Order: sequence, then structure tokens, then C-alpha cells
Amino acid sequence: MDYLADTVALIRYIERHPALGQRAKRILQETDEGVHRVFISGVTLMETLYLSEARKISLNLHDLVGRINTSVNYHIYLMDAQVVIVAATIDDVRELHDRIIAGTAKHLNVPILTSDQSLTRSRYISTVW
Repeated sequence: MDYLADTVALIRYIERHPALGQRAKRILQETDEGVHRVFISGVTLMETLYLSEARKISLNLHDLVGRINTSVNYHIYLMDAQVVIVAATIDDVRELHDRIIAGTAKHLNVPILTSDQSLTRSRYISTVW
């Protein structure tokens, strides 16, 4: 199955953070084993850069991109006009970055691995944690 990982889920998985949801953790482990395919929004790359530079996470952007690029099961999906057009239809997610992530998931027709309440409450997308 295909999924989109939000920033928190991806970082928590890579950093082995105990607060990662069990279902999301299992899906990401299975992705490493080749069972699933996980998309990563370009927004997640920017958020990783920001959090790394602010020293809120130990993962840096280059390590994340390197990890993604060495796997056939993870794919970066950059924001394009179609994602923005779809994101414009998601009126119950107000925060810009979350809305782009939601728009990416809706455009790809995949659930999001997330615990973010603004996303889990949206009527336009499905989420897994």
C-alpha cells in the first residue's frame, strides 16, 4: 500500500522516538522491508531543515535525503500546481504546511502517517498513527 509520511512521523521513525504511533511504526518498518511505498512531501524536507537548524532534532536534511535516495520504497513528491489546487479544496486544515501535506496526500489518494490533530480531524483525508 502507499502512504505519505508527515514530518513528525518520519523524524520519529528515523530517530527511534518512543512517541511514534505503533501502526505508523509498523508501516514504516514494513516499508523498509519492501512491503509498502511511502511518499515524502517537499514540505517535510523544508521542515527537517528548519528543525535541524533550530537544533530541535538531530537528523539533518542531507542525512534524510540520503536515506530517501538510497531506498526504492521512499519517494520525494514535490509540490506542484496540482498539489496546490487540491490543497485549496481542503478548507478544514488552516496551517499552510499541513495543508500542503494534506493536499499532497489527497492528490496521491493515500493516507497520511501522522498524529497531527489538524490533519486527523480533516474530513478530506485519512490518517494512520
